[in-house]
Amino acid sequence: MKPLSERLNDRLERRDRRSWEDGEAQDQLHAPDRDPEVDELVTLARRLQSTSHLQADPDFASQLERRMLIQHAALSRKQPAHRCFFPRMWHMNPAPAIALGFCLLVLLLGTSMLVVAASITNPANPLYVLKRWEQHVQVSLSNSPTPQAELDLQYARERLHTLASLTNPAHDDAYRQALADLDKQMNDATRAISALSVVPERNRLRNELSSFEAEERHTLRTFLPQLDVPDRLVTTDELGRLGDIVPRLLSVEIVLSVRSSRHIIISISGDNIQPGAQLLMDGQVMEAQGSFHNGVYVFMLSLSGNQLPRNIGILNTDNTAAQTSTITVKSSNENSNGDGGSGNNGDHGKGNNGGKPGKTPAPHH
Repeated sequence: MKPLSERLNDRLERRDRRSWEDGEAQDQLHAPDRDPEVDELVTLARRLQSTSHLQADPDFASQLERRMLIQHAALSRKQPAHRCFFPRMWHMNPAPAIALGFCLLVLLLGTSMLVVAASITNPANPLYVLKRWEQHVQVSLSNSPTPQAELDLQYARERLHTLASLTNPAHDDAYRQALADLDKQMNDATRAISALSVVPERNRLRNELSSFEAEERHTLRTFLPQLDVPDRLVTTDELGRLGDIVPRLLSVEIVLSVRSSRHIIISISGDNIQPGAQLLMDGQVMEAQGSFHNGVYVFMLSLSGNQLPRNIGILNTDNTAAQTSTITVKSSNENSNGDGGSGNNGDHGKGNNGGKPGKTPAPHH
């Protein structure tokens, strides 16, 4: 039921729409919702209105109305209503408001950083670590092995596309890190696909993996002319792991001249060494006269000092490269002076493990 004030207003509005002589009495008699309290107040109002000495002066009423409106406007400016939850809570107790504001700020910044990190492709960017963490979480949340294998393959594609922007020599470290990430992601994808128990899904993803490996080989070969020698070495190693035809060194021998230790002959034997290949010494391309016979490349040159190279390799005409630190040093009278290498720590394209290239080692400069 409406309050008395609203019921009175309704009755007065109906009364204003009719004249008292023509309709009010009939309205009261036939109204379906007759209200004794309202009827009594309406009768009182009619009597007051008909009493002339109780009527307010029109000028006074108008002046009073203006003063009330001005006073109301002044009070509204001094005491604004606090209708928002957060400002009201701030005035009541600022500590929870501060904590809530901090949480909202962290949530906003965290979401924004994830959105920004998703578009980062340079491993040197600090947000790249956040992107890798996000990808790791997505793979971990994948309950089925099939989605996990698909995600691993997708991330490998993303890392391959990352390399295109890092072929500039100024990004050497970032390029090698991205290439190492690509190799790891490929291994993860291969293991995940091999672990699938559903044969149709396993065969489908194996076909996708084979197609992607062919794409990766083609893409890495297009990078080779833009890379410096150390990056060509690690890229060649990756091509070898993908089953591409790359040079592999089997043996390197340095023969010292009896007349001068600065005059040396370097013999390099191996597989897939192309005619016209250039000599590499400690990661640098050397101007040396060479001849190629039966898979053995022979170079004759004079050293600028007495220090022998620690690493020797070749750079093929297709820009693939191989290098090793396992070097045999002899004099020209065939008396061995011992080995001048330090094992296989600096080998790239060194024949081992049944002729398969090993994992990428750190190159020597």
